[in-house]
Amino acid sequence: MRIALGAAKGLAFLHGAPKPVIYRDVKTSNILLDTDYMAKISDFGLAKDGPLGDKTHVSTRVMGTYGYVAPEYVTTGKSPKPRVMVGIPYN
Repeated sequence: MRIALGAAKGLAFLHGAPKPVIYRDVKTSNILLDTDYMAKISDFGLAKDGPLGDKTHVSTRVMGTYGYVAPEYVTTGKSPKPRVMVGIPYN
């Protein structure tokens, strides 16, 4: 649970930064652990700058690893409000 909370705090930091970042590739292999088992987000290859100023959204095509992307993001291509979207993989 501590690892999940650490990853969520990292994503919240990215989304709430003065220059927000949309991460777009949350999956277990992109959450690294330090020697104290603190979560660290890695692999920003699919990341995109978030909206600034009075803009409310950023146009982008759906990105991420299949099975980890939130279903509502895949089906609509957009999120109705800013939030952390994490899909749970299924087989």
